[in-house]
Amino acid sequence: MLANTYSIQRQFEDALRALDAMLVLADAMDDREVRHRGLLVAAIVYNQVGEYALALRYADAIAADQPSVRTTCIITSVKLEAENGLGHSFADAVAYRGLEQCEGEPIIAAFIRWHLASQMAMQGREREAITLLAGYLAKVESTGYPFLIAQYHALLAELAMKAGAADVARQHAANALAISTEAMSAEANVKAHHVQYLLAAAEGDFESALSAYRLYAEAQRAHFNDVKSREMAYQVVRHQSLQQAQQIELLRQKNEVLELQKRVTEQRAQNWLLLALVLIAGLTSVGYWAYKTKRLQVRLKRMTETDALTGICNRQHFSERAAAALVQCARNAEPAVLVMFDLDHFKQVNDRFGHAAGDWALQRVAEAVRPLCRDVDAFGRLGGEEFALFLPGLDAAAAARLAGDAQARFGAVDTGAAGYGFRIAASFGVASVETADYSLATLMRQADQAMYAAKRGGRRQTRVFEAGMEPDTSSTPPAPIDLLRSALRGGAIDAIDAAAGRTRDADADRAIA
Repeated sequence: MLANTYSIQRQFEDALRALDAMLVLADAMDDREVRHRGLLVAAIVYNQVGEYALALRYADAIAADQPSVRTTCIITSVKLEAENGLGHSFADAVAYRGLEQCEGEPIIAAFIRWHLASQMAMQGREREAITLLAGYLAKVESTGYPFLIAQYHALLAELAMKAGAADVARQHAANALAISTEAMSAEANVKAHHVQYLLAAAEGDFESALSAYRLYAEAQRAHFNDVKSREMAYQVVRHQSLQQAQQIELLRQKNEVLELQKRVTEQRAQNWLLLALVLIAGLTSVGYWAYKTKRLQVRLKRMTETDALTGICNRQHFSERAAAALVQCARNAEPAVLVMFDLDHFKQVNDRFGHAAGDWALQRVAEAVRPLCRDVDAFGRLGGEEFALFLPGLDAAAAARLAGDAQARFGAVDTGAAGYGFRIAASFGVASVETADYSLATLMRQADQAMYAAKRGGRRQTRVFEAGMEPDTSSTPPAPIDLLRSALRGGAIDAIDAAAGRTRDADADRAIA
């Protein structure tokens, strides 16, 4: 009530100070109606001082808090005034919905019609605006509210002049000025004198036009000063609030300094300084070695988990990550796939260009595939030129597309830039939990079989494991994974010897080819 009273008396600095004291209590107010009244006053006062964005914020806060029908009516008027002040447009339906809530509130309904007519005037819809205001003018005059009556007549005068109804415009302007002193509306005075000036000038009555223009200029200057004084009131109060907040912060900081000084004095009075220094030195030493130990542990862990050449997971770490992810997929009944690929004719690269070229190619392969992996994916080098990807949440079709993307990236590697002349390509095998039943060993075996099916089919392609796909029994040497499995079954030496024999045979066949 105090803020509202100050604003009616045009004491906007006092009104804003009252708002500052009130708004901090809003969240603690349990009575919704009282809280809404306070926020409504804040929105109205902020509209009056030209802070339309703030007015909208408080109006929206009320609208989101289950307001009463009457409060909804007032909110509509406040929001339409703010939208006009910001130069924003609003749909006519918004105003008419607000009018439906204003039964028994003729003054608020009159304000809503005035705001809607003002927007219609800005949009060049003068005829609609005249119809809207003229049809409600008698109701407005019956309220006896001078400010509102003056605004209606002043706006109707402008609209009638634009519509070419000079006599009607002149009468409305005279009516607005007749109650201008009582209405205390500088804006209505400006509009009315401006209409009188334009009408006199259009009729060639330059003496009357000059007199009207002088009154119009004085009214405009008074209106400008009134608007600026309201805006300045907001800036003054805002500056004072900031200054007060800064002073409070400064006092808080001074208190902290005094507290710190007190602690320092107490510490200096202690006779255990030497012991404290010794303890500090000891703790520092322990911390240093703990830090060094931790770094060493991290480094060792990285070394045991990472393939030294490519920087991706080594076989052991890949298997651990894939196994853990597979358990999670099984628990959630989610899809998952394992992709294995082996570089085509990689031995020829080593034989022809040397192992440095082979190492370089392996690094480029890792760099090409790594961007295709998500955080949840596992990507590792199983050994030699054989790699694997575990992709939780994807099916075989998605894995095949990823393999195609990887193949394209391999083909884009420019080996000539490194001084070599070969092409990087790979054979991909894909296995899904649909056929492997969430068994990592089965997934790896099926992916391995699909990969060798791709090699037998001509290399540089992707095969998805299918039921009945048999493992390779040709002269193609077994993959490192097969050698390791054979070793785990106790037949390491026989498997390696047999592999060596098949490798020699295969090399001979390729040499002949």
